[in-house]
Amino acid sequence: MPEEATYPKIKILFVNIIAILYKATALNVSRLHLDMREVKQLVHMSKQEIWMRQMFIFLISGLLLIRFLLCFVGLVTNIVAIYPILTNSQPELLMPSIFVQLFDNVILNIYEIVLGYAAVRFLQPEGLAVFAIFLTKMFIKTSCCISVL
Repeated sequence: MPEEATYPKIKILFVNIIAILYKATALNVSRLHLDMREVKQLVHMSKQEIWMRQMFIFLISGLLLIRFLLCFVGLVTNIVAIYPILTNSQPELLMPSIFVQLFDNVILNIYEIVLGYAAVRFLQPEGLAVFAIFLTKMFIKTSCCISVL
């Protein structure tokens, strides 16, 4: 009987440790800086008005910055979530991790899809095939993230 109860706990602990390691590798400030510079260069290549380009730079840079900050928050909540997984006590410590994952993996993915569509529609109207591939990738990613929750 105890072996049946420990298998889900080990599985959850393994997923949590992998998430911690992934988020720790994603915390790279120099990569964030390069991504921010690349956004500005790519958006300025479009032939749209200056206000539209500035709006897209703001929205895309905001998405990158929020994802980066959520890596910190997600890392902390995943570390805190190890205690209730190992001890089977204080399950309320799992709630922040669930909320962060929900926001990061579902809400921001939907925001990214909408922003991707707007970028293709307004900045690069000839890239509709690229958007179809992007939409398929984001649909699969969001579906997997929801199933993990």
